[in-house]
Amino acid sequence: MNNNEKEHVKVVKVNENVKVDKNVNENVKVDENVKVDENIDSISENKAQGVNHASKGNGGIRKKIRDYIVNKHVEFIKKSGISPDLASLIIKIIHFRLPFDLLLAANFSSPFIALCLWIFVMTVFSFFLMLDGCVLSSIEYKLNGNSLNVMDIFLWMFKMEANFKNRYMSTIIAAIIYLTLFFLMVYNKGSFSYDNLNKLMYFITFSYFTGFISYNKGIEDVIEGVINPNKFYN
Repeated sequence: MNNNEKEHVKVVKVNENVKVDKNVNENVKVDENVKVDENIDSISENKAQGVNHASKGNGGIRKKIRDYIVNKHVEFIKKSGISPDLASLIIKIIHFRLPFDLLLAANFSSPFIALCLWIFVMTVFSFFLMLDGCVLSSIEYKLNGNSLNVMDIFLWMFKMEANFKNRYMSTIIAAIIYLTLFFLMVYNKGSFSYDNLNKLMYFITFSYFTGFISYNKGIEDVIEGVINPNKFYN
């Protein structure tokens, strides 16, 4: 084999190595694309509900619980036969209207009902903090992939960018203002009186169940106790 042939063999081997390197780079790019695709849903979902994705490392069990609740509801909705887009639209409408409707209902209802509604909205906000995000926003996104959030209208009003950080902070600020106004309205109605708190504890502790197993009361007294619990505290 002469020198020219040896050089030709070396060139061929070098070209083969270059092709292998190119294939390796292509494989690496494919793997990177796969990883990016796997993370798109989680990142977009966090943006949809206004949660900072960078802080999710500390989410842990809270995120798992929220994802479980969301997936179960999405699965139920899809099995019901309703269109995912229509279901998402209905949830968005309820999601946006419910805070205002609850405030109006509490304003025009009795002091005791207003107290119950205030406890309900406080419970909802507590779940938002405990689950590290809004369950309804996650369900809305899972159904049709639309990241439009109910807080976006307020961000638009104040000329702020609709990103995950602004959505999360605006949700916290709006919730604090809303709960404060709700509390003042309920307090002004006299909902925190002794009778209302006593009646609330009567139902929360399921005290009316004792009437069904008591031998000292007739069925009329049991029914009267459920309707008018203050009768047995006087």
